[in-house]
Amino acid sequence: MNIYRQQFVSHCPNNGLHIIYSLEIQTVAVIHVEHIVTATRLMADSFHEDIADELHARFGGRQILRAHHHGVDIETRRGFPDESGMVELAHISAAHRRILESGVSVVANIGKKTAESDVTLYVKG
Repeated sequence: MNIYRQQFVSHCPNNGLHIIYSLEIQTVAVIHVEHIVTATRLMADSFHEDIADELHARFGGRQILRAHHHGVDIETRRGFPDESGMVELAHISAAHRRILESGVSVVANIGKKTAESDVTLYVKG
């Protein structure tokens, strides 16, 4: 398990105030710290929950994002089991969703990455 922690600043989209965020990512993947730094810099003026969604879509794993804004402590968690015990592993495209919903028996082998966020999914049906 790898644990990455970072603090970064974003501006409130409502009033422009600086908000200091604390991010923790727990994952078995290796994440280049430069990618975390770049991703958080791109969150210059977003709402807390949107930042959490975007970072989880980008890096996956289990994530906790904390901030203190206008006297309110905010904590969001992504990648943790919900009440049903299910964990969201990744967002999939509409095309992949249609394949999975088609009823075909899926045996998936994930191919080697060809780009930063690109994998090949082989389906046997």
